[in-house]
Amino acid sequence: MKKRDRGIGGERSSLPLVVRIFGLLALLICAAALIAACGGGGSSTSEESSGAETSEEASGGEEEAEGGGGSGETINLLTWETYHEPEWLQEFEQKTGIKVNATNVGSPAEMFSKVKANPGQFDVILNTAGWFPQYVEDELLVPIETNKIPNMKNIQLGFPWEEATTVNGELYGVIYNWGTQPLAWIPEQVKGLDLSKYENSEGKLDDWNVLWDPALKGKVSLFDDPTSAEPMVPMALGFKDAYNLDEEEFEAFEKKLMELRPQIKRLTSGFDDQTAQLAAGEASVAMLNNIATQTALKEDGKVLEANNVIQGGMPSWSDNYAITKEGGANKLEAVYELINFTETPEWQARFIAKSGNSGTLNYEQATTPEAEKAGLTKEKLAGTLIPNTREGKKFFDALKFYQPVENLDRRLEVWNEFKLGLGG
Repeated sequence: MKKRDRGIGGERSSLPLVVRIFGLLALLICAAALIAACGGGGSSTSEESSGAETSEEASGGEEEAEGGGGSGETINLLTWETYHEPEWLQEFEQKTGIKVNATNVGSPAEMFSKVKANPGQFDVILNTAGWFPQYVEDELLVPIETNKIPNMKNIQLGFPWEEATTVNGELYGVIYNWGTQPLAWIPEQVKGLDLSKYENSEGKLDDWNVLWDPALKGKVSLFDDPTSAEPMVPMALGFKDAYNLDEEEFEAFEKKLMELRPQIKRLTSGFDDQTAQLAAGEASVAMLNNIATQTALKEDGKVLEANNVIQGGMPSWSDNYAITKEGGANKLEAVYELINFTETPEWQARFIAKSGNSGTLNYEQATTPEAEKAGLTKEKLAGTLIPNTREGKKFFDALKFYQPVENLDRRLEVWNEFKLGLGG
């Protein structure tokens, strides 16, 4: 994925150096011709400055006039690992003429800080549930025009995802992916440990409090994302609402979080890092950043068990397309074309098959011949949460999707304090 630190927002990138040099030479030739013969080289200048290296310029005018779309535009996308693979975006560019530069982040807090620091740097972001009010309050996003995304009709999930992306009655996001942060463990590494008091009748771990057990000192894996990780602590304490704590509950939450320090040697940053940590045997039990880690380890011959039905609740998330006010709002045709293109069942099936995520397909959509043709085999589907959705209300009622918290700044301060004492 490419990062673009400058020249992004509403403007196109500058022309390549070689094109500018030839353009200058052409101008000099033209000037010489005018002096010598009162005319001549105008057409030469035009041809030189529209060569193959300036494909955006060469194709932009005519294609935009014909198609009326965003051809020739460049979109700067702030996204997550495995969401928008380079070859997929190249395919989109070939079909639409729209170039996409994708940059990955490791946490919702990092995403927010990037957008707030430079509101026009990115055009489209994959914003996480629970963060929309902050963006809207700071006037960083524009509402979604649903009539410009006809493929939204394909989104037929079993939960009201719009609730997380709606602020003051207006929709600011369109779901792209959702999932849970399950409790997971490597059976081979916890064998012989007495963790029975944290197990259900089937012998599976189903209690977040296992992460605090002294037998797992230094062997717990947790990722550096307070939005995702912190709600697990109030759930372990049995609090009714993990996202809105009163003062007494907050003090208990802070105390318990600090008590988790000796269990963790280091926090992981993103899917790949946590997967590598578990694969190397550095940790035995984890709150997973992404269920796709289970599939990735299976491919390497390592067994990782996971449970989504946990006492106290299961922290759940959704990542949603959102359009920035100072960036994407200036190129809406191109932005909506990208969003619509990636909400097709074919794109989603490929995304799910490659990443192990759940995307926006329901079970019926994920088991069609078209989905299988896109790579979503029965084996790959089994590694996602999609089969669980057949349980309907029973399954979704157990999920606790991220919501705005009672005091975001205070929670971030507590998280930063927590990180200072890790491994102690």
